[in-house]
Amino acid sequence: MKVFIKSTNLIIAMLLLSTAAVQAQQMQMPQIAPAKDVTDAELEQFVEVAKEFQEISIATDRMLIAKLEELGMSGQRFQEIMMARQNPTAPQVELTPLEETTMKNMQSFLQELSASMQQQQIEAVGNSELSEQRFQGIAMALQTDEELAERFQELVEQ
Repeated sequence: MKVFIKSTNLIIAMLLLSTAAVQAQQMQMPQIAPAKDVTDAELEQFVEVAKEFQEISIATDRMLIAKLEELGMSGQRFQEIMMARQNPTAPQVELTPLEETTMKNMQSFLQELSASMQQQQIEAVGNSELSEQRFQGIAMALQTDEELAERFQELVEQ
C-alpha cells in the first residue's frame, strides 16, 4: 500500500509539474484555482490523462537513458551531475572532458525531449473531455482535498 501511495504521490507531483509547464507555455492563461465539486466523470477523465502522462514519462525516460548510453554515461552519473548543478549548496562534482562534452550535448537533447513531452501532455489533455483549466484545477485540488485524493487513488487502483 505504501508503494502505491508513493507512486500515486509521484503521479500527482508529475501532473502538477506538467501542468505548470503547460501553464507557462500559455502566458495569458488566468490564474487557476483548485477545482471544486469534481464529478466522477471528470475524475475518471483526469485518471485517464494521468495514465497517459505516466506512459509519456516512461517513454521519455527510456529515450533519455538510450541517449545517455549512446554517449557513454550512466543514468546514475548523469543524475549526480544534474543534482549538483541544480543545488548551489551541494558539493560540485568534477567532470572529465568526456563528461563535459556529454553534458553539453545533452542540453539541446533535453530541451527537445522536454518540448516533445510537454506537447504530448497538452495533446493528452486536449483529447480528453476536460479543459486545460479544469484539468489544472483538479490537479491542484488533489493536493489539498483528501476526499478527492482518496477517490483518485481508488480509480487508479482499478
